[in-house]
Order: sequence, then C-alpha cells, then structure tokens
Amino acid sequence: MPREVATVLLVLWTVYCSFAFGNDDTYKQIAESGLRETRDIISSELFGHYDVENLTVLTIEPLQSRAYVQQDYGLAMVTVAFRTKRNATRHPDLNPVLFEPGSPMCKDWLYLHCGVPVGHVFDGKLQLLVAADRSRSWSAISPHWRSRRQYPLHGYLLLERREKEGYVLFPKQPER
Repeated sequence: MPREVATVLLVLWTVYCSFAFGNDDTYKQIAESGLRETRDIISSELFGHYDVENLTVLTIEPLQSRAYVQQDYGLAMVTVAFRTKRNATRHPDLNPVLFEPGSPMCKDWLYLHCGVPVGHVFDGKLQLLVAADRSRSWSAISPHWRSRRQYPLHGYLLLERREKEGYVLFPKQPER
C-alpha cells in the first residue's frame, strides 16, 4: 500500500510540474511577443520619430474565447509599460513644412511628431490583445477601430485618467 501511494504521489507531482513548466514557457513566449509587438507598434505608429528606451511587461491575462470554435485558440491581454524619447528623425512621407516652427499644418494628432522638441519623453502603458496561431507563435491583434483612430497608438494606449491634450494631442488653446 505505501508503495502504491508513493507511486500515485510521484505521478501527480510529475503531472503538476509538467503543467507548471509548460505555463512558464507559454508566459515567456507571450511576454517576448508582447515586447516585440510593442516595439513594432511604437515604431510604426510614431513613424520612427521616437527611440524606445524601456519596455516592461506588467501583466499577462489569459482570456477565454467567447466564440464557439471546434478547436480553442490561445488569447491573452498583455500590458506593457514603455518609455520613448523623440529623436531628430523626420519621416520622408510627411510634408517637410510640417516640421517648421509655427507650421499651421502641425496640429491635432500630429502633436507627438512635430509639436514636441527633440528629446521629449513620451511614456505610458499599452495594452495588447495577442493570439496564438497554429505554429504556437503569439501576435498582436489589431483593434477593429484602427481605421477611425484619433491619435497615434489609439486603441492600444491606456490613458489612465490623463487628458489626451498635451499627452497625445495638441494642448487646448485658451479661448480668446
């Protein structure tokens, strides 16, 4: 009897450890993907105008699919803190007049591109929805409202009670 109990306990411990190691590996893959995707999103959304100084995964929340599919798929919400600094780059697809001091073209969502000086620090938190594909690699799923974005990183950026004006949009002008 003690031998059978020991065998059962050994089997249970082995099964438990294999699941724990599998989860650690999965979390590591999700974290690495979250960092890679965040770097890519910042680079594309901010047109290469900012250098990424720091990225840190804050949370990973596994999500369950609400849709019925024959085979379930991996889905997780990743929150990443970032810190970037404005560099001297001027994206070639943007009109050069945009970057001239006092340019009337530099307004609204272009604030982070032409409304701040070189060296301006832009930091915050992004929230990414990532999904696993058949090869078990994780990729960000673009928010469905991306076509109606109001400012760079809209749909990813957590404002956390910050006013958009002065953070991602031009500050409000005082009424005359």
